[in-house]
Amino acid sequence: MAVPNKSQYKQDEEAAGAVRTVKSRKCYYLKMLADYADVSIRVVATVFLADFLQRLFRCVVEYIRYSRYYLPEDRLWTILRRGCTYESKHIYLAMAFVIAGLSRISVTGDFTVVIPTALYLAQIPLYWLFFDLSQSTLTYSHWIRENHGLDYAAGMASNYFHGYLKLALPDTKDDGLKHRMAVYEAKNNVTFGVDRLIILCPDEMFVEKKLENNSTLLDKAEPLETKYLHRAGVHRPFKHDVYRLNKKIDGKTYYFAMEGATPMLSFFDAMESNLSATWQMKELKREIWLKFCKHLKHLIETWPETRNEVDLLVYNAHDQKGKLVDIGELLIAHLKNKTKVIDEISDDSFQK
Repeated sequence: MAVPNKSQYKQDEEAAGAVRTVKSRKCYYLKMLADYADVSIRVVATVFLADFLQRLFRCVVEYIRYSRYYLPEDRLWTILRRGCTYESKHIYLAMAFVIAGLSRISVTGDFTVVIPTALYLAQIPLYWLFFDLSQSTLTYSHWIRENHGLDYAAGMASNYFHGYLKLALPDTKDDGLKHRMAVYEAKNNVTFGVDRLIILCPDEMFVEKKLENNSTLLDKAEPLETKYLHRAGVHRPFKHDVYRLNKKIDGKTYYFAMEGATPMLSFFDAMESNLSATWQMKELKREIWLKFCKHLKHLIETWPETRNEVDLLVYNAHDQKGKLVDIGELLIAHLKNKTKVIDEISDDSFQK
């Protein structure tokens, strides 16, 4: 009978120990991963519970203090619907964690592993204290950029479009912008540089009362024929001023139907007034200006009757040396590049 080799026996013991160590580590990491999953599920459950209680509290406050903002017949339902509306990504996340929780219960056979304990529930007041910690001025900027139509900029653009451009420019009874421009050309033997209404939208949002005062290249001409429409009980006039370039381009003198974006001028006045100005308006004025231009451009190009009626000139009011930009120079550049289409208005479109 062979006698076992002691060295071989020692090696076998070391190999077995190494295997046990590897298995032990695997078990440790698996347990750590399982514990992490259990804690995460409990944290998420606690957060959703804290959020739901906060939403419910707000609904109660809304129902008691602000009931006059709702119609009596659907007040409760409207408040609950508004207070308990979740974004799609949060719904999907909640479903994912519910599935993860059910999976853990099926593996362990113990549903308490995913139920928040008293220690977790005691942290709910901290959530209520810090739930708005992520809010900042940058948050307002992103909110303005979103396509909800509820911000100041989108509201101004919508009112300007629906209350003015959509009414004044299309042809209803031979009174559209293009028709009036054609009559103007024939009557005065002149030529328009573009057969559209040019709307100026500088970044400082201020436009002179008389555009010729802001340019050595512009002269005021006779306006287009006034268009009248009945609007909210008023026989409202729609007027468009005309300006003439006193510098010939390729031997020709060109005319332009042109005006400033009046909502932006009103916003400029609001920022300068102690009655209406807020720090948010001043801090985010460029965001509001850009959103106004983007939304107005979208509305003009989307509506069939206006998409070929307006050229929106969005520009920096001062050049790189700080000198005020001459509107006449802008018109000359626009005339030479009038077939160029600007697909997107953004900060990258301008250079300081």
